[in-house]
Amino acid sequence: MARPMADWRSNRAAVQGTNDDASASKLSCVKKGYMKDDYVYLFVKRPVRRSPIINRGYFARYAAVRKLLHQFLNCEVNTDGQGNTKKQILSLGAGFDTTYFQLQDEGKAPYLYVELDFIEVTSKKAALIETYSQLRDKVGETASISQGKN
Repeated sequence: MARPMADWRSNRAAVQGTNDDASASKLSCVKKGYMKDDYVYLFVKRPVRRSPIINRGYFARYAAVRKLLHQFLNCEVNTDGQGNTKKQILSLGAGFDTTYFQLQDEGKAPYLYVELDFIEVTSKKAALIETYSQLRDKVGETASISQGKN
């Protein structure tokens, strides 16, 4: 039996809502000094203070992902014959993640960085990037938002 359209829409909205909650939690971590992120505050409308256990959990995830990400970006395999390794990152359910901007600051941005999420989320993120010069300048002219339905 097919689900009613209202159920599908409310589930979709609930999943998208986790983006705002996650961004607020990341900002809470940053404000408490658990991690550094110079961009997350640009994506949070209503800052909230999280409990220490939530902050520690977000930090643990952040630290693990960052370690693996840097291991990947620092490995030198599959070169193009000229000694250049072209790395690509595909971030599924990226939400308002700021990793790309952090990697730009570190001089470690990959050859290609693609973020996928609901069109409602990516449209909001694109609008925020356009609003703030510190984000817009890091993305440059090459960024695009695709509204493909596939």
